[in-house]
Amino acid sequence: MCIGLALLQGAVAYANQGTAVVEASGEGKLGEEAQGGHPDDATVMKSVTVIGQHEKRDEQGRNDVFDKDVVNVYQGKEEIERYKGSAAADVFKGMNGVYSGDARNSGALDPNIRGIQGEGRIPVIVDGTEQATSVWMGPAGVSNRNYVDPNMIGGITVEKGPSLTSPVSGIGGSVQVRTLEPDDIVKPGERFGIEFKAETSTNSVKPNESTFGYFGRDYRDIPGAANNMSFTNGLILPGRSQIPKEGNGGRSFSFDDKAFRLAIATKQEHFDLLMAHSDRKRGNYFSGKKGSSKYETDSWREDAERDANVGSVSGVPSVSYIARYYQPGDEVKNTSSDQQSTLLKGTLRLPHDQTLKLGFMRTKHEFGESIPWMIIRAIVDSDGSKQRNMDVPYSEIRQDNFNIGYTWQPADNPWVDLEAGLWMTQNDSRRHQNGNDAFGIGDFDQAWDRYTHCHVLHTPHQNCVGVSSTPPEKLPNDDGRFNVQASALQISDHRRTGFNLSNRMRLHPTLDLAIHGDYTREKLRQRDASENQVLTELTWGVNHMGPRSGTRQQWNAGFNFDWRPVGWLQVNAGMRYSDYWSFDDKLAEKRRNKSDVSWAVQPEITAMEYRYQRIMSDDEVAAQKEYLYGNYGRQLARIQQFFPGQLEAFLGEYPDAETFANSSYRYVVDGYWYSSESETISVPYSGNHKGFAEINPFMNGIFDPNEQVENAQGKAGSAKRYVMGGRNIVYGPEPAIEKKWALPKRVKDHAWVPHLGMTVFITNNIRLYARYSEFVRFPSVFESSMALAGGNKRSTGVAGRPEHAYNWEVGYVHNLSGYFENIEYVDFRLNYFNNRIEDYIDRDWSFNIVQFAEKKLSGIEVQARADSGKYFANFGATYRLKQELCDKDYASYLDPIGGRISACIDGGFPRTFARTALQPKYSVNLDLGARLLERKLQFGTRAVYHSEASNEDEAQFGQIGWGLNRANYWNPILVFDAYASYRLDKNIDLDVAVTNLTNRYYLDPMARVSQPAPGRTIRVGMTARF
Repeated sequence: MCIGLALLQGAVAYANQGTAVVEASGEGKLGEEAQGGHPDDATVMKSVTVIGQHEKRDEQGRNDVFDKDVVNVYQGKEEIERYKGSAAADVFKGMNGVYSGDARNSGALDPNIRGIQGEGRIPVIVDGTEQATSVWMGPAGVSNRNYVDPNMIGGITVEKGPSLTSPVSGIGGSVQVRTLEPDDIVKPGERFGIEFKAETSTNSVKPNESTFGYFGRDYRDIPGAANNMSFTNGLILPGRSQIPKEGNGGRSFSFDDKAFRLAIATKQEHFDLLMAHSDRKRGNYFSGKKGSSKYETDSWREDAERDANVGSVSGVPSVSYIARYYQPGDEVKNTSSDQQSTLLKGTLRLPHDQTLKLGFMRTKHEFGESIPWMIIRAIVDSDGSKQRNMDVPYSEIRQDNFNIGYTWQPADNPWVDLEAGLWMTQNDSRRHQNGNDAFGIGDFDQAWDRYTHCHVLHTPHQNCVGVSSTPPEKLPNDDGRFNVQASALQISDHRRTGFNLSNRMRLHPTLDLAIHGDYTREKLRQRDASENQVLTELTWGVNHMGPRSGTRQQWNAGFNFDWRPVGWLQVNAGMRYSDYWSFDDKLAEKRRNKSDVSWAVQPEITAMEYRYQRIMSDDEVAAQKEYLYGNYGRQLARIQQFFPGQLEAFLGEYPDAETFANSSYRYVVDGYWYSSESETISVPYSGNHKGFAEINPFMNGIFDPNEQVENAQGKAGSAKRYVMGGRNIVYGPEPAIEKKWALPKRVKDHAWVPHLGMTVFITNNIRLYARYSEFVRFPSVFESSMALAGGNKRSTGVAGRPEHAYNWEVGYVHNLSGYFENIEYVDFRLNYFNNRIEDYIDRDWSFNIVQFAEKKLSGIEVQARADSGKYFANFGATYRLKQELCDKDYASYLDPIGGRISACIDGGFPRTFARTALQPKYSVNLDLGARLLERKLQFGTRAVYHSEASNEDEAQFGQIGWGLNRANYWNPILVFDAYASYRLDKNIDLDVAVTNLTNRYYLDPMARVSQPAPGRTIRVGMTARF
């Protein structure tokens, strides 16, 4: 596109029928200043109105990638359906620099842009509605879930970085999803349309659901079922584990992956209507094979045991054992999906340029999920043979989205361009993912279990002495205590409502003002099957860090000026005000009931005491030795008198008193004697690490743990004055009774943030831009509410302040089509970003929600495209310069004595979620394609490359024992996809696509569960339009 023309001394406004109107005045000097001046006989226009055909929606989205100053990527309906993968996260594949955390295990989107990830940081907006829920994943921590049905998507725009000019944005950007619309179904010039789409894929197998119907049954009525003889009250069930099936490289169609969508729409003079229903059922997929040797080495067992044992972790995390569990080409359990969606949309065109839109979408989704910790434990217990695995009961999601939109855009009124919206989302979920065994019982029948283990299961190492081969009489089950329970079940009810209002005013031919406001209220209710039960090792985490319940409200208001003082310059400036509060409903309920002291106000942490032993003086050593010399004499005399046969051995080990003394004293280090009684140094601490570096006595000169003494204890040379020991937590007094059950208060805050952007049009085809923006993100419900307190985890450990981002971006955009004949588009874009987020919210080592000093991110992004109509190509690349979490106080708190942790850490500190959000150092996307036979035939290929995971700080963490919640590492990834589409006639399209063309075995970047991606998959489909 001609960049300069779109802003030539004027503003662009879109009329109701989709035409573009450009008004220009003759005062500017774009021609003179950018292109060296007009010829003498040139006519300078005073005013001109240009009306052109409005671009197709998808074409506009692709052009916006280069026309907008906000860096963005776009995929239309065609691209989304072209490479439809096995998971919702596959819609991001090919959108360079955009990832989804836990892509294979969530059934949802968890956007990661530039290394920023988490609920509220990158909102996913579907037709103006918003839904996001933080879910607990056991030792893997928390994942953000945004449930979207790819079969209903008409287009996706992803903005990188915050934008005050967009309807909704976040501290890391936004994902804006448009569902199908009548224009997607009704052919141009027609009033009615029907689209039917059907497809099937290879590389899928039906899951084993044989155990799913056991819930509620007396486990003793299930042949072969027995208690697992552990503290968890889990069950051994017949058919619970199966040998994964073997695939054949994605060559055969089994019809275990099948989908259809039916859409009916009409476009009338005064209204539009659309009704659509989609259904996709897909079984478990098979992994690839090629490249699996990188995920299985000779040291796989040692690496797995090392990674499983947090205390012995050293070096970087390993992936050498992944292919031992998920063997190449085999079925990957718990990757199935069954999703149905119904979409209703209507548009009513009212008099006086008014429009009313209504929409409703209901999605039901059942999908498999794996429990992260069970994978590595199973590998450690493996004998190296093909692993038995299990399909656990499906996670179930039911989600409703409602939206109403209103626009008033009178063509002859420059003061009114009004848009308003009202929306609601309701998400109900049931997940068997609290870390416990999926199948459990309230109590077990010991006699029955011993009989089953001995005479039915023939369990090895079972003591079967005296166990009769006759089944014993069952204990009564009147209260259902022996029934099979869903012991890992988590239930969530998350509701959001909101509205938004904006108006754009033409104050002057060169000045526009946009004002906007929005409001959101959400209510989250989560509960877990283990609540009010005796906690086990498996359920301690979910009770102390898992489900939350709370209410949250936020409203925002702002304005933005768009000023074009001269033809070659555009300035955007504005501000945004945000106000927020949240309330911990679950904590309030527990304190009203006074049922569990773990929910009460906890004694405050007042200090950290560090133990040490000092080197003894010569007099102290002499006194201690004198005592031990006497002890030596007494023992020698006792042996001579009572045990003469042991005398020779005793003297062989202790020939003299000096040897005995040196061997008997336990506090000898490098030959020097240290005090037997530990001394302590106390450091004030309130449970918050802020200011710790300044008061840390080991680093501020008060106490030098590395101090040396010379010629101590009669030996020449230097010796340590102190030997440091462990750490004790000092608690304050118990709160008074009247304060112990004090109800929580609302957490609230507000903030103003500015935005400034400048664009310089060097020529009609070249522009430079610079953007500075600030943005605040207030804590989510999860971050501003609590689960149980315990250990160092305080019931007061929630985030109270907003994250505050400071973002700089500069870029260069060039339309190169003028250099090439017969090419419609040739565009190039280069962008540099440098972002800093203060008070970054994450969890600390004790699982408290805290705020770190800042997160720093910077990088370079490149985007390019070329399209001649017959051939086309798209290119994207991202190079990460910096992605680190910084906090000198927290680094000092983690390792106060050794000081081995840097103030800034790649990714994030141990146990933080930022640690698992580290993007690849660089990534490259390339699309190539052709349109032949008068555009009846289109085919192409895509290559996606990510560099390997690289984090030198991870190795340092391992060496000092801070290994928990480590990111899953991945090797370099190069994946090829290909497709072809043929228009059989005006009504029928035939499609074929192959994803993972070379059948690679690989892990997706930032996977929270170490599941390999799908192997080669062939998809065939048919689309009929009438």
